[in-house]
Amino acid sequence: MKYIYYLMVLVVFSSCSDEWLDIKPKGKIIPVKVEDYRLLMDQTLFKSGSSGFVQSYGNVLYSTDDVKIPDSGYDQNFGKTSQSVYTWAEKFYLDEEEDADWQSLYSQIYVCNVVISEVLTTEGDEQEKKQLYAEAKIQRAFAYFILTNIYGKHYNKATADLDLAVPLITVPRIEGSIPRATVAEIYKFIEDDVNEVIDLLPETSEFNHRPTTASAYALLSRVNLYKADYANALIAADKCLEINDFLYDYKALEKNAWYPNVIDLPENVFNEEVLLNKGASNRYSLIYPSEELKNLYDVDSDLRWKGMMELEWFPPFADVIYIVEYLSGREIGLSVSEVILNRAECLARVGDYNLAIDDLNLIREKRYDTDTYVPLTASNKDEALQLVKDERRRELAFKGLRWFDLKRYNANDNANISLQRTVNGDNYVLEPNSERWVYPIAVKYMIKNPEIEQNPR
Repeated sequence: MKYIYYLMVLVVFSSCSDEWLDIKPKGKIIPVKVEDYRLLMDQTLFKSGSSGFVQSYGNVLYSTDDVKIPDSGYDQNFGKTSQSVYTWAEKFYLDEEEDADWQSLYSQIYVCNVVISEVLTTEGDEQEKKQLYAEAKIQRAFAYFILTNIYGKHYNKATADLDLAVPLITVPRIEGSIPRATVAEIYKFIEDDVNEVIDLLPETSEFNHRPTTASAYALLSRVNLYKADYANALIAADKCLEINDFLYDYKALEKNAWYPNVIDLPENVFNEEVLLNKGASNRYSLIYPSEELKNLYDVDSDLRWKGMMELEWFPPFADVIYIVEYLSGREIGLSVSEVILNRAECLARVGDYNLAIDDLNLIREKRYDTDTYVPLTASNKDEALQLVKDERRRELAFKGLRWFDLKRYNANDNANISLQRTVNGDNYVLEPNSERWVYPIAVKYMIKNPEIEQNPR
């Protein structure tokens, strides 16, 4: 009788010098029944070297203009990698160091490739096998979208066939040549995978780490928005919201026992707004909101500021920090509010700006704690689009998308956005056309695999 030797450790990272990406199975693992593959896809938390399917990415947080690390805590509270990301350095990792985001996402891709390659021919219920196959394709598509937007340029129709993204691995192998695919190739791969399996998924699930029809449409909405295909992004957003358009009224939520000004959001696993549960790889890191971000909020009434940011009294953290990070964990997956904002942006861009403003107010009326809230209005398309961008920044602060949004505004809107920092008297500037909008690939992977080209720095 074949035996499953602890499925939870299917994917770990070893130090063997002849393996690409440092991904290698550990132990005697022989899944043979559909229940075994369900255990693989339901692995959610970091354990035994595997990232699970909930831990995702996080480094992009510190590259954005939403964060301003105070000099007083810069050296004491932040490691060299976070400092390098924060200042858009030429190199983020030492030659022997791993990239946690790259590791986490390719770990998930490996498990997905195992399930996709094997589950349909295994023993068990046919419907369950098809659902697992579909879940693996959605999880893989999400991972490739994030990888491409971290290590590749933003999708540009004119150059996407030439711009390099990341290695595209579609089978569960751990050795061989892995040149980088292009941005266009990976975006097409993502869309093909999602469209292939969307009808095999349930509309909703009691476990929000499992992909559903709603989360698949949410992902399609995001992908098409980033391609500037606003018509298809709008269609996908509508289909998602027909299934799930739930939003919490922040006024109705209880306050936290330890931080009486902070609203007590449900843990992400129980959060009904979450369509696909993903947590940041640095989900319990210190987050200091920038003054620029603060100025976007009505700090006296907007519970996205008033109910989530706190002046921490305990040294050396005596500053305003994003405290929800510690109470429920930072959610960076797919959510109802993101899809509503996707729809609002598409409506604004195609000229239906009054409907776009209606979507913004749909969110905002659930986020303010006073009766003095006044709905937004706009008099033209451009004004509405700017209101959408501002609301997107408020609603999705620290949720993993601001860095990608900045890249697409520069690429699609000629926004000419530059970023500036001053750290301990030293000035850092990221120009709109800088190559450093694309993250460097850890040297370790290129030493093992010379065909992986480094991004220009």
